[in-house]
Amino acid sequence: MDDDLVCEYDSTWDTESDGDELENTGRSKKTRPAFWSNSSSRNLRAAKDMQNYRHGYPNINEEECPEERMTNLKFYLNEIKSSPDDVSIEAFHTEWKTDYKRLERVHSYIQWLFPLREPGVNYMAAELTKKEIQAFRESEEAKSRLLDSYELMLGFYGLQLLNRDTGEVKRGENWRERFANLERNMHNNLRITRILKSLGELGFEHFQAPLVRVFLEETLVRKTLSGVKRSVLDYFLFAVRDKRERRKLVRFAFQHFEPKDKFVWCPRKIQKRFKKKSEKRQNSLAGSAESATTDEGHSRHKHKDGEDASEPKHSKPVGDVTDAKKQGDSDSAMRDDSEKPSEEEDQEPSLEAAPVESTLSHDTSANNGETVRVEPSSVEGAELPEVPHAAERAEEVSDTRWERVAGSTAGSSDCDDSREEMDSPADSQKELEEAASGARADRTVTDRSPTPPDSGPEEHNNGIHANQSNGSEKEEPMDIVDMSS
Repeated sequence: MDDDLVCEYDSTWDTESDGDELENTGRSKKTRPAFWSNSSSRNLRAAKDMQNYRHGYPNINEEECPEERMTNLKFYLNEIKSSPDDVSIEAFHTEWKTDYKRLERVHSYIQWLFPLREPGVNYMAAELTKKEIQAFRESEEAKSRLLDSYELMLGFYGLQLLNRDTGEVKRGENWRERFANLERNMHNNLRITRILKSLGELGFEHFQAPLVRVFLEETLVRKTLSGVKRSVLDYFLFAVRDKRERRKLVRFAFQHFEPKDKFVWCPRKIQKRFKKKSEKRQNSLAGSAESATTDEGHSRHKHKDGEDASEPKHSKPVGDVTDAKKQGDSDSAMRDDSEKPSEEEDQEPSLEAAPVESTLSHDTSANNGETVRVEPSSVEGAELPEVPHAAERAEEVSDTRWERVAGSTAGSSDCDDSREEMDSPADSQKELEEAASGARADRTVTDRSPTPPDSGPEEHNNGIHANQSNGSEKEEPMDIVDMSS
């Protein structure tokens, strides 16, 4: 079945270049849309005109253009003035730029500002030639002034050029009043078509698509220029020489045109392709959204599970610590039972140190008649070791204490040699043996509190220095006893 929307003057969808013959494009010459435009058919006359332009006017046989005939280039180089208005290019840019009434009323300047290879209504304006086009493209001065002319006309139409390199265009501040003028004066559609063609001829093809895109948005999306819509679809769109950009614009137009069954600016097979791609994109977006929702649900579920799981994880270490503590207590108890003798042995020096320190600090109970008492609070229930062993340990402690006393009192020149009341090491040894044999004997210490069995050596030393100080108040300094004798 033949595609009734295939246009023989539209090579947009050809697989080859625009200049290929019709038999290579797959188009049927039998399918002929209406020559005149109506609401349900393609404007064949517009399609033929635009393809003739895109193909470089193949039917024009121009003679060799001498340099002196480059009228349009000379005008843009500010060497000559326009006819019949007699206005230079600089005057147009300065005096006419915001004179919108004159720009609307006068019809002879547009051919000078935007020349083409085809004639216009001003017979006094010269057409472009290939040689002149080449020279114009090579002149930066001429091209810069062409962009100034473009900005002049964009302002007249309510638009603004954002970038002189890319051709990006947007609405201007005066768009409301200028759009209203476009709606009232339809001849401006022909002017815009000429502007698009001239940009393509003189080196600004990449400016065509941005301008057409703005008009498609205004007519199909924003619905602001309904009177221009048909010219946009019949002429503006197909003035774009870049086929890839033109296809993008046709696709954009199809997406926003309603009703879809009235869109006649591309073959039906292309429309089906657009629909499939659109459906595929929508399904992909829906799938992505659903996937995102599912992932979010899974994430929340995992987060919730993680919170639920985190509670036992947080409580588990507490239980482990408790169990470990209990196990440690049990192991400690077992270790205490197995190592109790050794611990008691370690405690013996502390237990016996108090009587020794008391004996060293004061006269012994035999000398002073004092009764020494040992507090059994920290060793209740603990069996005292055998006497010989305790005596040996006490002797070691006694030796150590004597060494400390000797070190602390060495160098004293005031010691009295007549100190005979002090107990000898043998007497201390004997007293310690008696203390060990009379286990759990209560003794009273009148001068100081007993040192706990777990007190460090620093506390013991402090006690020794304190007791020595107390003893020095009552007695004369004592001689150092040589333990080795």
